[in-house]
Amino acid sequence: MKKKLTIIAVSLFSLLCLRVSLAQSDEHQPLLSVKEIMNGLITPTTTTIWGAYQLETDAQWQEVRNAALSVIAAGNLLQFGGAGEGEAETAAEADWKTYNQQMIEAARLVVLATDNKDEEALSAAGNDVLYPPCESCHQQYQAR
Repeated sequence: MKKKLTIIAVSLFSLLCLRVSLAQSDEHQPLLSVKEIMNGLITPTTTTIWGAYQLETDAQWQEVRNAALSVIAAGNLLQFGGAGEGEAETAAEADWKTYNQQMIEAARLVVLATDNKDEEALSAAGNDVLYPPCESCHQQYQAR
């Protein structure tokens, strides 16, 4: 579990640094492809969220909270698309924007559930709110 927390902390720090560097530039230039964002940030963190049950310690709740924060940060990056060919154009599509915003909002619900240490709300946020836009987006965009 300590390794997971370290990975999440490093991911959050990296995203913060990336965000600061983007804010300092006049023009946004994505540094990662959508696939890199998905594989490096979203997949590991959503796996943590979807695998969370019977949380007993503050550290376990914090791990899930950190995972949700990483999803929010990754969603923030995904609103611009990625460094891959055509990814910025894809990110301008209405469906992409909708799925991405739904993912961010679901992750915010996960944060709220962890703040309240409410496992029922956490399960609902992860399974009923986070999973559907992820699955829909993958069905529409993953093959591109």
